[in-house]
Amino acid sequence: MQGDATKVQVDATKVQGDATKVQVDATKVQVDATKVQGDATKVQGDATKVQGDASKVQGDATKVQVKRLVCTP
Repeated sequence: MQGDATKVQVDATKVQGDATKVQVDATKVQVDATKVQGDATKVQGDATKVQGDASKVQGDATKVQVKRLVCTP
């Protein structure tokens, strides 16, 4: 009878261990999700920078065009 009680206790410990593993996995998934979100923010930042560069180039092109108009007799 005592052997059965010990077996039940061992099983309960194993279940608790599995639950901890699941919790650890869930935390890992959450950390990965945060990392992905961080990467997405970085990509968005890069896109904004590229957009900013494009605006600058457009501004330079307009400046060159204005200069041509002024210089044309």
